[in-house]
Amino acid sequence: MKKITLLLIITLVSLGVKSQSLLPTKYGVKIGLNIANIKSKPNAGVKNVESTPLLGIAGGFCVEIALNDKWYINPEILYVQKGASFNYDFTHKWDSVGTNQTNNEDKYATTNSLKLAYVELNPIISYKASDKLALNFGPSLSYLISNDFVPNEKIISENPPQNAVENQLATYASEDLDIGLNIGISYYLTENFLVDAKVNTGFMKIGTVNKTTSTSKNGNDKIEKVFELNNRAIVVSFAYLF
Repeated sequence: MKKITLLLIITLVSLGVKSQSLLPTKYGVKIGLNIANIKSKPNAGVKNVESTPLLGIAGGFCVEIALNDKWYINPEILYVQKGASFNYDFTHKWDSVGTNQTNNEDKYATTNSLKLAYVELNPIISYKASDKLALNFGPSLSYLISNDFVPNEKIISENPPQNAVENQLATYASEDLDIGLNIGISYYLTENFLVDAKVNTGFMKIGTVNKTTSTSKNGNDKIEKVFELNNRAIVVSFAYLF
């Protein structure tokens, strides 16, 4: 996968260099705020998560390559923080046979934090509608460099069983690669200084959250709560071109 990613980067850069017009190529730096969130898909019979956006940074380097006076290729390579906070409730059932307990259910509420960091390549295609305004679209290719998943849960049953079975916290299995789409606009405050806003939608599964509950003390009968996650983000950034 790393070799494929590197090959794509080299190919896109090579195509950009060959596509230059007589207009000058500009190089720049970009820094901004990433309002990240997730879209989740649960397994059958499971209520979906409730998510809250995560604020992160997005910054790196960009290039403005003119094809003509209207169309541009603007490849950028960025460090991007993504993720979200999300909650879900669940009921843990256990076998009450052979005990004096009539209540064999423990109800739990969870709070989960997922923080992701990517190196992201965006070969943006821009159409300059005017000297001030450009319309942008293009694919995104993101490679995961770190992830931090912190699950927490607490019992919310009014009368929890005295010998309730202890649960294991949820786990997160990450995917290295995400491919998505960027759509946005750029406004040129000056010839070299611009503000950029875009929506990024990820098409691939970025990871899976798994929570296993047991309906018997010996753990032979299990119920799994599985949530497949996708990235979503709104990015607002400033760029300066040299």
